[in-house]
Amino acid sequence: MTEKALTASPTTPLATTARLVALDADGTLSLNGHIPDATVTAVQATVASGHHVVIATGRSLVGVASIVKRLGLRRGRVICSNGAVTACIVDSRLIVEDAVRFDAGRVLQRARDAIPDALLATEVLGKGYQVNARFPDGLLNGRQQVVGRTPDLWAAPTTRAVVHAADVARLGRELGWFDVTVTLGSTTEPGDWLDLTAPSLSKASALERVRRRLRVAPEHTIAVGDGHNDLPMFEWAARAVAMGNAPAEVRCAAGEVCGSITEHGVVDVLRSIAGVRRSAPSAGSRPSRTLPPKQ
Repeated sequence: MTEKALTASPTTPLATTARLVALDADGTLSLNGHIPDATVTAVQATVASGHHVVIATGRSLVGVASIVKRLGLRRGRVICSNGAVTACIVDSRLIVEDAVRFDAGRVLQRARDAIPDALLATEVLGKGYQVNARFPDGLLNGRQQVVGRTPDLWAAPTTRAVVHAADVARLGRELGWFDVTVTLGSTTEPGDWLDLTAPSLSKASALERVRRRLRVAPEHTIAVGDGHNDLPMFEWAARAVAMGNAPAEVRCAAGEVCGSITEHGVVDVLRSIAGVRRSAPSAGSRPSRTLPPKQ
């Protein structure tokens, strides 16, 4: 895939009408669990300018709480589990607004039959996960409860299920036949993680519901991300910005590419939204760049 030629500056003035700004978490705001002070300041300036900042992440609800706290957000919304859960931020507390559940039994049984030693999990909203065996530390947010029998994982509908095994990506197309949304991820090696959610669900579908509630015009939507699970929200947003550290296919799907996370690329984007004039770039940094319109 060829990346299109890039031109233009991130400092184009914006109208005063409020924007809906959807921000991915890991790889966009956070690197190895750390959010830089400059990013915190830029997010807070965007909110202070009257725009709606929405964190849209693959993390579970319990996993996004630390992001909200670090950013100092006291209002707004978060979208978790790749669109399955939407919560309101009320004085820094997370109040669930939407939770879309599905029956994960048939699809997890098929995954177990295909890869008997696969690690399986189902989300317990606001707490953690039920698992067939303990996942390595750092891969799941919240508490892990090992069930007595694997079928106990799907005894009740869940907002999200996980299949973790080497080369599990090869099952992605087949598992999609079970009327679920399959989202590919990677942890210790490429293609070793699949997220399963309800059909036709994504960050974009959840963001559209939020947009309508907030009465933000479609042309005033912005999305910034770095992963394959951000592709639907790039299609949804009027202004789609890929991080410089994103894979080539993700960068090519966006309308703009900003600096990488180590270059604080998201800060440039947020400053353009908040109307804060961008300071001179530091050595090694690069500005956000606009792609020609998609053909």
